[in-house]
Amino acid sequence: MVVDAEPRMLKHQIVRKNLDALLDDLSPGDSFPSERDLAERYDVSRETLRQAMRELLVAGRIERRGRTTVVADPKVVLPLAIGSYTEAARNKGMTATRILVGWSVDGADDNLADLLHIETGDAVVQLERVFTTDNVRVGLETTRIAAHRIPGLMETFDYRDSLYAELSTRGIQFDRVVDSIETVLPDAREVSLLNVDPRTPMFLLNRVSYDIDGVPIEQRRSLYRGDRMTFTAVMHA
Repeated sequence: MVVDAEPRMLKHQIVRKNLDALLDDLSPGDSFPSERDLAERYDVSRETLRQAMRELLVAGRIERRGRTTVVADPKVVLPLAIGSYTEAARNKGMTATRILVGWSVDGADDNLADLLHIETGDAVVQLERVFTTDNVRVGLETTRIAAHRIPGLMETFDYRDSLYAELSTRGIQFDRVVDSIETVLPDAREVSLLNVDPRTPMFLLNRVSYDIDGVPIEQRRSLYRGDRMTFTAVMHA
């Protein structure tokens, strides 16, 4: 069996190449031509043009702002590591902060109790925050910690700060994390909190962190915009 080394390009892929070339001559924040204008310029149907535009959105080259489309800033590239993504972004020269969604205290269900090595029904503090870089909402993080490990956290912790740094001041030392990563689409609540199109691809990271004694510290669910974020990992043999 012989595989064609150069498969035939689909019409929307040809349009995508033309749009990429157009973007190369524009700067972040510049307005991008309308679908109607582009379809006429390249003599293709609106549906073909939308397929190409969709690929540009997923790739993070353009973004929607209301009814207009603009050239997007480069993706935020951060290491996949133990530590604060806010601090990592700031270290790269970006403005980064957190927006508080809410605090709550609930009893652990069977699954969460198993992850945190506590009893079902034990109190768990939940902190939910939106992660922003350069004033763009790029992530939604929900952290759950057994309440007995962090007395008074809700009253004293500034949600804009690094939770990892706060836990360190309390003598809690991170040793390792176990991550699982998959791609998902946001639900209606997440769409609203992140101000995104419901078709925006997301990275879903579920993490359990452990201290030096092997005791779980936190269970964290992080949802990051695939069109705005790229994660890197360094591995050694």
